[in-house]
Amino acid sequence: MVTSDRSRIRKAVIPAAGHGTRLRPLTSITPKEMLPLGRKPAVEYIVEELHAVGINDIIFVVSPLKPRIQEYFGDSTCQGKVRVRYVIQEPQRGLADAILQAEEAVAGEHFVVALGDSVIVSQQKVAPLARLMAAYQAEPAFAAITVERVPIEDSYRYGMVKPTANSSAADGEPFEIDGLVEKPKAEESPSEYAIAGRYIFASKIFDCIRRTPPGVGGELQITDSIKLGLAEGELVWCSPLLTGERRYDIGNFQTFCEAFTAVCMLDAELAPLVRKAAQRGKTVDSR
Repeated sequence: MVTSDRSRIRKAVIPAAGHGTRLRPLTSITPKEMLPLGRKPAVEYIVEELHAVGINDIIFVVSPLKPRIQEYFGDSTCQGKVRVRYVIQEPQRGLADAILQAEEAVAGEHFVVALGDSVIVSQQKVAPLARLMAAYQAEPAFAAITVERVPIEDSYRYGMVKPTANSSAADGEPFEIDGLVEKPKAEESPSEYAIAGRYIFASKIFDCIRRTPPGVGGELQITDSIKLGLAEGELVWCSPLLTGERRYDIGNFQTFCEAFTAVCMLDAELAPLVRKAAQRGKTVDSR
């Protein structure tokens, strides 16, 4: 097994095996990752995000019941510049287990994990994933995580991070953490910073996953695997989303509609159509 230089991250894992139960009946027809956002499927934006930072080898973790992703991408994408491979997760036992299925394909390299149902919209000059890679490459870290600030009352929906005592998480710069909590109550949340669906890992994460007991929901939680690394003295850095950036978790109808609208509003041709349609909707409602 080859251990790669962290300055050259070329592989990414996209977990996309979940059943999308909160989006049924839409997900009875197509995986949530393939639902359209504007002109393209949601996951295509993620693939393009990865390609833009130099990723040229993508490993999808899929369910045998969801062949649409394989049918759409085949064995390459981005005009043949990105290799695409698939590994199966069956049964679904959580995010950490999904990542573990890609161990052989990762082959000892440092790698990105980009959740297949989380689309990040950014108007910053330097993309969030590029900033995350820079933070990971600048420090001897075991992992790096993109995070976003969320209302503390919503912490029960997310994995929340705990900045170290000497970290300043408020200035938009990368910061070190010494703990994570999966879906805590508001009064138990260690901060206002939630994991935002992008990670970078050293290959040691696979050993940590194998030693991770079932956690919240009886599943293998990647937050628990990262905590094992922290307990063994490994460093974990976080890079926050900035002004003009937002993560959309395509997991329910509210966030799907928000994401669809946000992506359309960034398209010069679609934006006026969305505005017009919204105005017509208001007119209908007022009758």
